Amino acid sequence: MILTRQSKTLLGASAMLALLGLLSRVLGVLRDRILASRFGASDLLDVYYVSFNIPDFVFNLLVVGAVSSAFIPVFIEYQSKKKGDEWNLVNNFLNILVAVMTGTVGILLIITPWIIGLIAPGFSPDKKELAVLFTRVMLFSPIIFSVSVVIGSVLQVFHRFLAYAIAPIMYNLGIIFGAIFLVPKFGPLGLAEGVVLGALLHLIVQLPALRGVGFKWKKTWNYGDVGMVKILKLMIPRTIGLAAVQINWIVLNAMATTISAGSVVVLNFANNFQYLPISLVGISTAVASFPTLSREALDENKKDFGDRINRTLRQVLFIVLPLSFLMIYLRTDLIRIILGSGLFASRDIELTGNVLGFFMLGVFAQSIIPFLARSFYAMQNTFVPVIASIFGVGVNILLAWYFSSSLGIFALPLAFSLAGIINALILIIFLKFKLKTISLKELGVYLLKILYICIVMVLIMFLADIFINFDINLMGSLYQTIILSFIGTLTFGLFSSILKINEGRFLVGVVRNLIGKFLL
Repeated sequence: MILTRQSKTLLGASAMLALLGLLSRVLGVLRDRILASRFGASDLLDVYYVSFNIPDFVFNLLVVGAVSSAFIPVFIEYQSKKKGDEWNLVNNFLNILVAVMTGTVGILLIITPWIIGLIAPGFSPDKKELAVLFTRVMLFSPIIFSVSVVIGSVLQVFHRFLAYAIAPIMYNLGIIFGAIFLVPKFGPLGLAEGVVLGALLHLIVQLPALRGVGFKWKKTWNYGDVGMVKILKLMIPRTIGLAAVQINWIVLNAMATTISAGSVVVLNFANNFQYLPISLVGISTAVASFPTLSREALDENKKDFGDRINRTLRQVLFIVLPLSFLMIYLRTDLIRIILGSGLFASRDIELTGNVLGFFMLGVFAQSIIPFLARSFYAMQNTFVPVIASIFGVGVNILLAWYFSSSLGIFALPLAFSLAGIINALILIIFLKFKLKTISLKELGVYLLKILYICIVMVLIMFLADIFINFDINLMGSLYQTIILSFIGTLTFGLFSSILKINEGRFLVGVVRNLIGKFLL
């Protein structure tokens, strides 16, 4: 069965995750287009996006911290040293996690009105009431995701990345189904119901891939198990860091509610766009490399471990930096192509494009943070990423508050970008102290080379843009984006070759791998 297929190489896994990640992001873009065209930058979508805050917070607090930083390394350790006991660990962890999540959601259902009043200070009473209703429905999704994410983590360890990568696609399909079919039938609440449906699909698509790995569910409860205690110890710092990140986003959304109607929508649409390269390149690479990093860290081969980090950082920067410059230059055209229809007005397009431009300033940092953090997790060190994350969040909130009086909504993405750069720098510096094989000087020189090429690329695009005059509409923006992207990509490739940057070969290898796996 195709869902049970195992990826044989890291490059193959990265390529598959990147391709399916791209498909998921395309569906995410389609989802945003449907929401924008049907509802515009409206009070309803403000409510919809604010209603994600509580479910996302509890999910990240209880699930993501444990799974991303603790469960996978401990599971791999059990595989290597306690063969046969790893499935008891999985069952124990899964059962306890679902029980704790269910109890937490039960409490949150009761106190939702009080929380909404706290996190949406700019909402009118009617918007707050609708946000309470949306949140209570969407709170069922973290319970479902608790099971789904644990299953996905097991599949990662066995290199069964296909089902894991398809799951987010199914989640987006559920949300799209809700917007198109459930809203006409059940009213605005259909948007929230679509989120829960998406979570169910996220779980269901991964279940068949469990066949053959050895997992069988058992009613196991042992809070004092050595593996559980180790997971708890490892997850606490990471959970604190994730809580800080979620609080940061909640604060930014809360600040957006006080600016004007539709500001929350604009902020979230722009954030979804800036997340494209982060997800497609940064997170895909981090996820694919994590099991390998964990095994290399377990072998205590610091040279190979450090070399892999150096190599991967260069590869991610080689792809993300030019993509960031392209998106900054073409920001308004991109928003017009994707969101410019229906009730999403010209003012909304312009505003979202400019917010996206500020977000893109820090995307290169946000793209390497997942990999840098997992490098520490692989060494079973969750403390440093947490410290970096908390410090970055503090800087973000402080800068957002400081700039808000003069920059308005633009203060929020600018602060987010600057804080991300600081977070990445802290992680790199601490990693250098931990692994002497990482050369900050070489990485800095490489970064300057890529930045130089990107600046040249944008200048040539600007010169070409003088002679390209298309109408300001959907087709005009589409033609302009295609032509300028082609010119920019060609320029970047040419100058990369002149400066002998070898990562171009990596990109060619990824493309060939994709063609070999999915087109032949």
